[in-house]
Amino acid sequence: MRLFTLALGFAGLSVLGSCQDDRDPNPEELLLNTRWQLVQVEETPVSVSSYSDTFRSYIRFTTGPNRTEGLAPCNSFGGTFTLGSSRGVLSISGQSSTKATCPAQALEDKYLAALPRTAGYEISGQELRLYDASNTLRPLLIFEKAD
Repeated sequence: MRLFTLALGFAGLSVLGSCQDDRDPNPEELLLNTRWQLVQVEETPVSVSSYSDTFRSYIRFTTGPNRTEGLAPCNSFGGTFTLGSSRGVLSISGQSSTKATCPAQALEDKYLAALPRTAGYEISGQELRLYDASNTLRPLLIFEKAD
């Protein structure tokens, strides 16, 4: 009888262990330490978003300390970010970049100007959207998760 009880207990644990967790993943975990490729700046779609066909413009939010790093259409950049206590609250500050010019300078200027205006974010599937404080319907920037 004791052996039967043990076997039944192990069977129950294995069934519970194989159950899938239906909770949504924590958006902070999805945001952090992921390379996000730029696909849209305000209303402007970005197809080839860098001075080089080899590199795509991107941003990455790294932890410890909370730093941003990325590549704009012409220059690399970096700075800091803060996640708010409420879900989806994000501020980006202290961005500095290298100073090369390139044919996509206007796009770069819009991209880098949008970063410090960021007040929130949303992740849906493989897409990251950054919003300012006044408009949660039209994102400032849209990124896709890089492979």
